[in-house]
Amino acid sequence: MKVLILSGDYVEDYEIYAPLKALEMLGVDVHVVCPDKKAGDKIQTSLHFMDGWQTYTEAPGHPFELTHTFADIKLADYAGLVVPGGRFPEYQRYDQRVLDIVKHFFDKDLPVAAICHGLQILAAAGVLQGRSCSAFPMCKLDVEAGGGQYVDFPAFSQQAHVDGNLVSAPAYPAIGVWMREFIKMLGINVQF
Repeated sequence: MKVLILSGDYVEDYEIYAPLKALEMLGVDVHVVCPDKKAGDKIQTSLHFMDGWQTYTEAPGHPFELTHTFADIKLADYAGLVVPGGRFPEYQRYDQRVLDIVKHFFDKDLPVAAICHGLQILAAAGVLQGRSCSAFPMCKLDVEAGGGQYVDFPAFSQQAHVDGNLVSAPAYPAIGVWMREFIKMLGINVQF
């Protein structure tokens, strides 16, 4: 089974590394791509903190080496899509190639996990119409402008929301429950 993760410079560090490692642990072949970049190219991740200011602060995270080449992906090969947050959705929501990828997964009713600012890409792709989802609170207007119903969880809660083939969450503290729901959607059964 293969899963695609979209990424770009200043993707949230936790939101790319944690899903990658969780899925790899389960034997999933994960392909992490970024428009106009190739396997082996590096992107810069970021870390975001709520430090008591009116908004979050940002620090550089770990460099991340892309696993696959964006131009080489074949969408029919993938069972699911992960759209992390951070800053990259701000600019990739204007890339029609990225929007077409997102539309493919919704058109095929395949599992999609989106978190934090990743919902900005889904809103721009027009796939939230008539759906409910969570996102980072500062993305509420994006979700609503995209026709979605915003599910208001506290920003750093450990809650995820499922609506059909979409599982969403507000931010990285929810990664565990967010990934648990996505893994169920993929049909992976984990027993201990």
